[in-house]
Parts: sequence; C-alpha cells; structure tokens
Amino acid sequence: MNTIFTNRRSALGLLGLSAAAGVLPRYAVAATVVRPWLGTPAQAAAERMLLQLLKDPAIIALQARIRANLAAGPRAKGLPDAARTLDRAVAQWTNSLLFGELIKDTAHPAFLWATDDTPRDWLGHHLGGVGTSGDNPDNIYRTAGIEGGGRYEILGQYHPDSRPTQLLFEVHSSDLTRPSTMMTPTATGKAPDPHASGQIDQDHLVVDGSGRFRITLGGEADGPNHLPIADSGFCAVGVRDVLADWKLRPAGLTIRRLDKVTAPPMGLARLRERALADLEGYIGFWSHFPDIWFGGLKPNVHSAPQQRPGGWGYVAGLNFHLAPGEAMIVTTSSGGSKYTGFQLNDPWMIAPDARMRQVCLNGSQVTPNADGTVTYVISPTDPGAVNWLDTDGCHDGLGILRWQAIPPGLSGDGLIREVRVATLADVAAIPGLPRVTPAQRRVRVAARKAAYETRVR
Repeated sequence: MNTIFTNRRSALGLLGLSAAAGVLPRYAVAATVVRPWLGTPAQAAAERMLLQLLKDPAIIALQARIRANLAAGPRAKGLPDAARTLDRAVAQWTNSLLFGELIKDTAHPAFLWATDDTPRDWLGHHLGGVGTSGDNPDNIYRTAGIEGGGRYEILGQYHPDSRPTQLLFEVHSSDLTRPSTMMTPTATGKAPDPHASGQIDQDHLVVDGSGRFRITLGGEADGPNHLPIADSGFCAVGVRDVLADWKLRPAGLTIRRLDKVTAPPMGLARLRERALADLEGYIGFWSHFPDIWFGGLKPNVHSAPQQRPGGWGYVAGLNFHLAPGEAMIVTTSSGGSKYTGFQLNDPWMIAPDARMRQVCLNGSQVTPNADGTVTYVISPTDPGAVNWLDTDGCHDGLGILRWQAIPPGLSGDGLIREVRVATLADVAAIPGLPRVTPAQRRVRVAARKAAYETRVR
C-alpha cells in the first residue's frame, strides 16, 4: 500500500486530534490508501476529463486540420521520419495542451503529472504520451498553477523507500499554454530565462527527520522554505524529480491556496473552449521549436554544454542525420555529476516509448569505459554496443545530454569528449567498447519496463 497526502485538518481527524484544540502540525501527515503514489485524486480527475475531451468532434477536426498543415510543411516534406512520426507528435501535443489548460485553475491548485512522453496504463484507463519537446524520461515533471499576489503552501513527503537524485522547485511567471512566454536559454543558446522568479532544490530544502517539508509561496516567508511569486498574473510552479535510477521514487506533494478565493472549478465546457482557442498556436510553436532550439542545429552538429538557469546543471543538444549503415559515436564525461542522462527524440523532439526501447540511458543504465568515460552509439539498428541509443527506426532526430546535481564549480569544458559519424563496421572494430549479446539486450530492455512502471504503482 502506498501513501498520499491529506490536508492537515483531515489528517488530524485520522489521528484523533483536534484542530480546535490548537494541535495543528507544521507538516502534512500521510494517510494510508490503496492508490499509486503519483495517482492523486486530482490527477485521476484531470486524466478522465482529458480522455473525455479527446472524443469531442471539434477537437478531432481541429487535430486533423493541424496534422494536414504540418504534413504539407517543410519538416514533414523534407524528413521521412518526421512524416512517419507526425501522428504521435500531434496526439502528444494535444494531451500536453489539455494539461496546461487544467493547470490554470489557480483557485483550486493541484500538482499534475502533466509531462511524460511514455504512455501510462493506470487508474483504470490508458493515457497516451503527454509530450512537449525533449521531455526527459528520467524526470517526473509536475506542475501547478498559481495566481500572482496569492499565498500558497506546498506540503511534501519523501517516499519511505527512496528519494530522487535531484528535487527542484521553480516558479515561473509564464503560461504553459502560450509557450512563447516560457522561452528558455536553449531556444537561443545564450539568453537567461527572464521569467524565473524563484527556485529551491534538495540541497537547500529544510526537511524534518521523517522526510517531510513545507514550502510557502507568496506573501511573507512563514518557515525556512519560501519562494516569492509575482504580484499579479498567472504563475506556474514546476517540479522536477530527477531519477538517476528508475527504481527511485518521487516525492509526494500537495499544494493549497491559503488566501480565500471563491471560484468554481474548471469544468469540461470551459476546458473545451480554451483548448479549441489555444491548440493550433500551441502545436504551431512546438512543431517549429526544433528549428530554433540551441539557435538551430545543423545535421550532425552538437552544441556546447550550456549551464541551466540557477546553476543546477548543464544541457547540450545534438542533431543526428544518419545514412543507412551509419551510426553516431558520442563519448562523454560525467564531470562528477550525480545524474547524467542522454536521450533521443524523433524529428519533432518527441521521445519514443522509453519502457520498450533503449532510447535513453542514465548513469545507472550505462557501462563506462575503462577510463570512466561513457561511449554511446546512436543507430537505428542494434550494433551490439552496451550503450546503444535506439533511434526507433529514425535516421534523423535530436538528442539531449544532461548533467545535473553537479559538483561546485563544474565547467562545461570536457563534458563532451567526441562526437563523430561512423559506419557500423567501424563501430564493430572499436577496441574495448563494452558490448552485449542479443539475449543480454532483451534482458536489459525487459528490466527497463519493470523499473519504469514503479511510477504507476
């Protein structure tokens, strides 16, 4: 049995305590329930609403028009792999937009697991992938919408079995349904994020002896963990639980508004109206994003590692273009980071199903070289290298390299040691390259599925 959080009053009732008597604990109290750790009532309700709206004839017709326009555009026309994966991309962007609309209910905030390109079978239904662009399969991304000028409280609890490698809270004065308002440094390759107004990670989070914590947002600080928010307008609280091993568990979270606001929850009619207004612009932005990502990367070119706003890690981008019989060889150093990850995406920057294919590898999933570096081989077919990154049949696509929970003073220099295109025959001849048999590969891929699905249990 797993646990989620009750609000503090109902938690007191479970313990037989009285709020009226003045016994109001500082932290959340866990209540034992039969439910996935991430499958909160708010998550289940949001997903049911989303699945209902996907059947709406107007949404279906709009998706078809958007798909037809993209199919006639330069990316789908110029890249066969983009044409082949277009349906998946449109479906994932639609799911992402719908979650973005649901998050904007600032009077009734809730953390929603709103981004994961990998489909989910849980809570009594199937949910297709929820993708935007380059979403990390090693992250649990959750977001809640809040209103500038309001006061909010986050109550958290680390899972009793394990903690994420990195836990990061960020407040942004940007609207997820209007993605041009949330431009990040990787869009231009140089500019800092002007919309970040607050950030706290696991190294600066004050936690009690049971792994519980409280963060206040807005107004005056009320405790050791506090994040400022804008005086007005919509803000998003984004949370990344970074899992350097898929058997690690994310933190349990709730959020509530402390100042009283009377407003009805978002209903299906309002969600439909917003989705019909925003979907075309949303998909238009993200379908074009690969062209401007890191300032635009030419085929078989990679960027230098770029520091994340706030200094919590580095990220680099790569554009692979492979002829039949070719592979790309990439060698990296961890630089002492507690988390490293390398993932591949299709030409729209949507990731294939990470449970079923080795499309990404983190530090717990790789076999290093004798000198501690890691050599990856990107190829549509299995070259027998342990650290093969499966392109899911694509000859064109985009890769993302990440270094997070980094040591103090780490520079991006030397994190990428080599990037080159080679033939599969060249790969077979590399001395000392860690290798696996087809049977060993099947065991590794099966283990991925089992480890990933701890997220939905």
